[in-house]
Amino acid sequence: MKKCVGVLIVFIFLLTFGTTANAASQTWVSGNIGDWSNTANWNGAQVPAGTDTATINNGTASITTTQGCGVVLMGNGLATDVGTLNIGADLTVSKGSTELFGVSRVAGATGTVNQTAGTVRIYHPTATTGELRLANIAGALGSYNLQGGILDVQILNKGAKDRSVTFNATGGTLVVRTMINKFGLYSESAAYGFDQGQAKLEVGAIGTVGAITFGNATNFMDYKVLTGGTLAFDIASAISFDTIVQYGSVANTAGATLNINLLGGYTPAPNSFFDVWTMNDKTKAGSGTLTGIPANWTAAWVDTNSDLSTDTLRLTYLPEPATIALLGLGLLAIRRNKR
Repeated sequence: MKKCVGVLIVFIFLLTFGTTANAASQTWVSGNIGDWSNTANWNGAQVPAGTDTATINNGTASITTTQGCGVVLMGNGLATDVGTLNIGADLTVSKGSTELFGVSRVAGATGTVNQTAGTVRIYHPTATTGELRLANIAGALGSYNLQGGILDVQILNKGAKDRSVTFNATGGTLVVRTMINKFGLYSESAAYGFDQGQAKLEVGAIGTVGAITFGNATNFMDYKVLTGGTLAFDIASAISFDTIVQYGSVANTAGATLNINLLGGYTPAPNSFFDVWTMNDKTKAGSGTLTGIPANWTAAWVDTNSDLSTDTLRLTYLPEPATIALLGLGLLAIRRNKR
């Protein structure tokens, strides 16, 4: 009898564990305003975790402590839904699929994300996938407002050419690992564009060398950064450094402050240069004199094919003044010895 009871207990345990371990869909109680970690705010009284899909269609959820789940979807219900997610602590979204975070997925529904602190990671480390898609359909409403903290995403995709869906970077750090796609400038012209605002843009993961693409062969994208924004480039060696390839007509960095991070103790040879930003179409031009350039560096848009278009942003490392002075003294000594 005791043996049967023991087997029954084990069976119930395994059944319960299996149910918990499987991915589930947890939906925010419609109209509730409260903390993400409060079970009473979720239908089924279970906070999303693991590979669960967290859906917030109507109401306001706030993340105040570290959280993690598989997918986050907003505005996935009715056209009348208004959902808000306030992020003030770490959130990791990491299911092995493409769109891991969707802000507005039904035409007419409004999804708004306000990130003021914490690190939001939207990618799957082993599958190198993960997309923050603002709009899943034309006519969707909403925005992602990066005001502080770090947003680390594999792909940042507007998803639909609709002025009602925006990404606003007014602070914090935006880390993009592979692509920013389908964004429109204020004019919403035929060309797509991305307005960085005043956030810091990192290419690839922080402290590592990476590459990012603005647009692609079919979705052209212009770029501009407002005064107060920062561009950060990591350089690990003469051949390993952050790069940007832009499919578009315009790149304007006139409002940007430049950060250059040398990794692993690397020191460039004097007068060596790094072409960190290249227009895919060499007839197009970038412009803008960056500010805050580190000592011993210059940064300028240059023409690499002599057609009068400044198609590449080039960072050049110059000898230190002390080195130049020593070199001058050495040449002078040689000249005197010859006499």
